[in-house]
Amino acid sequence: MLRKTLASFLLVLSLSLHSKVINEKPQKIFGSSPPMNYLIYAINPEKMVGLNFSAKNINNNADEKYLRKEFLELPVIGSFHGSGQGMNVETILNYAPDLILVWEDDYLNTKVTQAIEKTNIPSLTLPFRKIESMAESIRLAAEAIGEEKRGELLATYTKERMEYVKKQLDGVKPTRYYYAEGTDGLATECNESFHVEALNYGGGENVHKCMQSNLRGLERITFETLLGYDPEVIVAQNKMVYKAIQTNGLWKHLKAVKNKKVYLVPNTPFNWIDRPPSFMRIIGIEWLASKFHPKDYKVNLEEQIKKFYKLFLDVELSEEDIKQILGEK
Repeated sequence: MLRKTLASFLLVLSLSLHSKVINEKPQKIFGSSPPMNYLIYAINPEKMVGLNFSAKNINNNADEKYLRKEFLELPVIGSFHGSGQGMNVETILNYAPDLILVWEDDYLNTKVTQAIEKTNIPSLTLPFRKIESMAESIRLAAEAIGEEKRGELLATYTKERMEYVKKQLDGVKPTRYYYAEGTDGLATECNESFHVEALNYGGGENVHKCMQSNLRGLERITFETLLGYDPEVIVAQNKMVYKAIQTNGLWKHLKAVKNKKVYLVPNTPFNWIDRPPSFMRIIGIEWLASKFHPKDYKVNLEEQIKKFYKLFLDVELSEEDIKQILGEK
């Protein structure tokens, strides 16, 4: 009861800060960024009004087998965050959502809030980027959308699984990883970037220590720098990078490549880790923990993948499906 009361208070407070009145059960919701839009899909896809960018891209498979047809046919409206089609006041007004969910970040909060205020549309800002805040963010978003029961179910699962990961890895020495992005693998993220929060939570330590210079990330390094790091594990963000690592002879000099510890991030139907850092991080973190610490992280990963897909995406997976999603087929 106390938790629900607190959640309701935070929701009312957040909405009141925007001085707008929302419908008791809004029917048209838009996310200011992909993490928020995908969260709406997990809570109630029927209330989505549009996408931030094309659902299928280099980092996201968006296989129609795992997504509703209606989702794939949604118009691309744009995003207040990241790259791709930008958002403006006139565009969002044309779609007239009842509520906009805003992804909290350290770079664009003021800019995004000011833009949304011009629309006179109610908005709710959620600290969803932080792993520890995902469960409560899901609960608050669902309550705002009028889907309290669904939100409680998803939030409870999220909290339980993240606590399980944390407990299993307590006291375990982090695995030194390199996060390979871009097209050649020589783009990466700083160790405290939100782009690698899932990797850090899953028991990893980023070898690239720096201060993130922009929201987009993708910091460039030289191969000589990477050789100096010589990570234990390499996590490839997309298939293009993964292929480059396998075919470029220079990479064979790295410990991770020699030991066959180069892993491609699953991206069906959305990327499990990043770009966007959505609710898929919940299962992505478990996958990472199993790769970083196969001896210490005790879990039936296939069973968890099945549970996650059924709960968040309403999809029943077969063993063949899981192999395909994990790139084992």
